[in-house]
Amino acid sequence: MFFSKNSISITLTIFLFFIFISWNCFGQMLELDYSKQKREESIFNVHLIRTGILGISSLKHLDFTVEVLKLRFDAKKGSHIDFTLYGTQTIWNGNRKNLLNTFDFLMNPIGGDINSNLFFTYPLSNKDLKNSKIGLSIGKKWIQGQPLPNFQNNSFFDNYGRFGFIYQSTIAENPINNSGLYFWTFPSLIMHQGTAESRRQFLNNNLDTFAYGYAIELGLEYNTQLKVTLLGQQILNAEPRGGFDQFVARLILGYRF
Repeated sequence: MFFSKNSISITLTIFLFFIFISWNCFGQMLELDYSKQKREESIFNVHLIRTGILGISSLKHLDFTVEVLKLRFDAKKGSHIDFTLYGTQTIWNGNRKNLLNTFDFLMNPIGGDINSNLFFTYPLSNKDLKNSKIGLSIGKKWIQGQPLPNFQNNSFFDNYGRFGFIYQSTIAENPINNSGLYFWTFPSLIMHQGTAESRRQFLNNNLDTFAYGYAIELGLEYNTQLKVTLLGQQILNAEPRGGFDQFVARLILGYRF
């Protein structure tokens, strides 16, 4: 279902207010670092409606995400921090199980009707054609899902985190044409935290209030504009009867305007 402009505006205002008053506000198209030498000074950038993202998952979801806002700071010593606000709309839903439909929203790192994310990286090594770093992502998403019968609420919040190792390599680069092809991988540990009430209403208590697992991300980026990402994730402490212990794969195509 598509929302009216007024409802989107009201929802966005409420959510932004919630971010500023919540201690838990801490999806993610990975930002690659193209610099081959240390920066002479730190850089801060603000981007509005910069990237459109199309995603399809093994849970039979096709969705479209817009990167609404990004605040990015790159320190001259190589560390990086950014805050990103995403909005996602489901285009096609092929799964007949409402529990798994809701689970797909939760497992999509940039999913949720509104998703706020803080992402940190710290460099480990930086060579001419490759670099490595530690990455930490923490965020909060507002998800509209189908509750179980006898429950009226149709939305909930999910707090999530991701910590791992990022490796980036330059496959080909042409400075004359300002073009290049880049590869990255991001194996990581993941976690999701929600209230007992939301787990009961939307997931039938088949997912612990603190769920944890692992993820592996592989990606290619062409000309700093087109990104193709393959992401696989699995929750390790989920109840098998709900189907939430399955390996979830997601193919993501992102284009920077």
